[in-house]
Amino acid sequence: STGKQLHPQTVTVHGTNSEAVDKGTVSVIVVDGNDGIAKNQTSSEVETCINNEAAITDILMKLEADDESRVKFSDFTGLHGECIPVGKYSFPPALHPIVNNIIEVYGDVSATSKMNPSIAETVYIMFCASVKEMSNLRLEHVTEDLILKWRDAIKDALRINFKVDFAMEHLKKIACAYIGLMERQKLDSAGLRISKLEAELSTAKEEHAKICEQSKVFIDAAEEFNDKPVSSGMFKRPG
Repeated sequence: STGKQLHPQTVTVHGTNSEAVDKGTVSVIVVDGNDGIAKNQTSSEVETCINNEAAITDILMKLEADDESRVKFSDFTGLHGECIPVGKYSFPPALHPIVNNIIEVYGDVSATSKMNPSIAETVYIMFCASVKEMSNLRLEHVTEDLILKWRDAIKDALRINFKVDFAMEHLKKIACAYIGLMERQKLDSAGLRISKLEAELSTAKEEHAKICEQSKVFIDAAEEFNDKPVSSGMFKRPG
């Protein structure tokens, strides 16, 4: 088969059946076989708020939300090169190991989709590109923006009846681990503060004991004048 180059073009697909969006529209990318990947396209960033306590655990709610997809072909890198067929769709060479792994473990996840092949292929490519990004990243390099980008790519595939529920379940595990990492960092920070305060308390106790020992005579003298005028005792008769 003759390979082809990818040329992204944004298109909106309307529909209310199982092959389109459950409600509203889904933005996808149509690919033709003429030019290379368009570069320097502006990427829409999913707005995030991670500066408060609720925002971190809110990621799980965002995974379930039926938000409009914002993922675009230009959000992924490494998709250059002639697309070579694997099954009924063609993929950039970098994605072939991912596609083969998916087919080997889960079979043809696109078999039940009746979406236009050109659109389905692009959705499939972005789905595989998301899985590839997961395979290249350790947990400490995962961000909320990445999680939401992967969510959009997976949900786009689900909306056109790709059997990729396994990917969404795994993404939830990643999100839980991401939350756990954030919480662990907060625990570590709190632990450091506790250690610092305990050290300060220990130093303060030592200083307190030292003052008590060195100043006992003077403190005892001061206590003799408690609630008394300082002339007290001056005229006390000996005896």
